[in-house]
Amino acid sequence: MRQDARANAAISILDNFLVGQNLNSILLRWAKNNRYAGSSDREAIRNIVFDILRVKKTLTSVLEKEKQPINGRALVFLHSVFYALNLNDIFTGQEYGPEKLTIFEKEFSKISKENINECFGITDNIPGFLMAEFKRSLGKKFEKVMRLLEKRAPISIRVNPLKSDISSLLECLSLEGIEGKKSKRVRYGIDIIGNPRRLTQIQAFKDGCFEVQDLHSQKIIEDLPLNEHTKILDYCAGAGGKILSIACSLKGNGKFYIHDIDERKLKEANLRAERAGVKFKRLEAKNLQKYCCSFDYIIADVPCSGSGAWRRNPQQKWRITPESLNEILTRQTVILDEAKDLLKKNGYIYYITCSLLKIENEEVIQKFLIDNKYFRLVNKKNVTIDNYGDGFFCAVLQKKN
Repeated sequence: MRQDARANAAISILDNFLVGQNLNSILLRWAKNNRYAGSSDREAIRNIVFDILRVKKTLTSVLEKEKQPINGRALVFLHSVFYALNLNDIFTGQEYGPEKLTIFEKEFSKISKENINECFGITDNIPGFLMAEFKRSLGKKFEKVMRLLEKRAPISIRVNPLKSDISSLLECLSLEGIEGKKSKRVRYGIDIIGNPRRLTQIQAFKDGCFEVQDLHSQKIIEDLPLNEHTKILDYCAGAGGKILSIACSLKGNGKFYIHDIDERKLKEANLRAERAGVKFKRLEAKNLQKYCCSFDYIIADVPCSGSGAWRRNPQQKWRITPESLNEILTRQTVILDEAKDLLKKNGYIYYITCSLLKIENEEVIQKFLIDNKYFRLVNKKNVTIDNYGDGFFCAVLQKKN
């Protein structure tokens, strides 16, 4: 696809997003309806859309100031101006490209060349209702985090020690045209520097030699005090990323259980486990009471705002509302209350979020400890997003005798 055709596709996708459609569904539908587009085309279009959504508030504030309509074309235009792309290669007016530049667009692009910063300014690209909470939670780190949220997230993988090792996998990646280097931050991590698009296409991935996983997510799991030959439950397993990381790090020595209310995600978790060479036992909601006081460790990777990972999923920050956040906070408390009864005495709950906000992290734990005197806080850790990975919170809670 030509550059103008890719831009036109991004415009269409953004128009659908702006009227409330789910971005993942839009992208899947577009790919299904445009099978001629190769994987590199789909990636390029996705990158345009995601790059725009990371700074959507900045772009829309310009349009509001200039009294221009907020639509996909306007966002793609401003994105192209900001990154100094050749506008004549994008707004071609040809069959598969956007219409040629309007009078306003020509004037704006001319003025912006003289002072790009004045035209765009600095806007913190998060929902307005969360601004005070972000500042309270991040303190002096606020400005740095705001700028990081505007950029793409780094890509990393976790080597599965049951099937490979760092050196062998680095060699394999190189042969596949993927550039990586050993991470200095985690035991089994590799930073992907070039051609990450191919990662899930190569045979080593299909054979379970590695998983794509954020470095900070790996670090959170690596630092947990876990022992082999114990019973471990991932209570909000989703697609099984955390329990898979634990099972592989323990070389499969333990009994691993998964539970989630989303059946589709659990099927994905089972497929990933089979690929990695580990076994999970799935717990149905109706049978949970049978497992009262059964587990040595419970992972509670709870639903959250996802603010620590908004670089990877920028639509999430524009979909969250005060009402949906309150629902999330309630669910976090409910999950802890449900999980606590499944834990053995002296056992541990690991409460994990990919959130940067105190209301989802420290304050949830404070409330739980007030309401449950037979638990104690052993440790807690905040990991802020940086150039290596996403933001996470982890609290280690022990059930007393």
